[in-house]
Amino acid sequence: MDIKSNKISGRVVLKESGAGIPDLDVRIDGVARWRSSTDTARRYHDGRVLLAGDAAHVMPPNGGFGGNTGVQDAYDLAWKLALVVQGVATPELLATYDTERRPVDKFTVEQAYTRYVTRTAPYLTATDLQPFVADLEIELGYTYRSPAILAEEGDASDGDQAGHGDPRLTRAAPGSRAPHLWLQRDGRRRSTLDLFGRDFVLLAGPDGGPWCDAAPAAAAPGVRLAAYRVGGAELAVQGDSFPEAYGISSTGAVLVRPDGFVAWRARTASDRPAESLTAALSTALMR
Repeated sequence: MDIKSNKISGRVVLKESGAGIPDLDVRIDGVARWRSSTDTARRYHDGRVLLAGDAAHVMPPNGGFGGNTGVQDAYDLAWKLALVVQGVATPELLATYDTERRPVDKFTVEQAYTRYVTRTAPYLTATDLQPFVADLEIELGYTYRSPAILAEEGDASDGDQAGHGDPRLTRAAPGSRAPHLWLQRDGRRRSTLDLFGRDFVLLAGPDGGPWCDAAPAAAAPGVRLAAYRVGGAELAVQGDSFPEAYGISSTGAVLVRPDGFVAWRARTASDRPAESLTAALSTALMR
């Protein structure tokens, strides 16, 4: 790119060979400096005010995380807001939006800053950078921690620290994204992800029929709960791939939220499946 002054017109002429027009003149009407910023709001929820997207966080473009992070905010918030407005969930469920999303967003902002400094502005010689984390873990491997998720024994519960991992290895741990797995239904192949999006979904192992039988009684009024036994005639799957992918035995079950994240997991059968499932749904709705 060659910038030179045109002495006759007083214009600044930009000669851009990349445009394919060697004599192309571009008139510059104004110049403004851009400064990279990184910041996260101190809180995302205050009374009837909820922040999402660029109102909640700003980050450098390095990594391309900004738009995706805003969509993730909305996906976490939308179903919670809908159920609270409908009276199905308590207002306390909205408080979990801040608890779940803000640590994840803060982590993502810091990762964008790490990429900005190392790739674009090494001259800053910053020493407070987070260690580089793979894009796949940032975009799909983040995990939630909140009172609406029933953590398993030994799980970390530090609300100020976002969890993350390889989404191919999280195996449906509570707070993680429910894994993709190919299924056969009505002679057609579909993903487990196609089952999520509107309702709570219970996925039971091939010998987890009692969980599915308990689902109608466990669902409180207004709660939409779909239940599937994966590995039977309704949802066929190759071998033992479902229990392996979801970290359960053939008699276990997993409760997935409308946003596709796991709210609760029972690795094995229960003597009282209806009570266990009712308690899990009550926690997921903060009832």
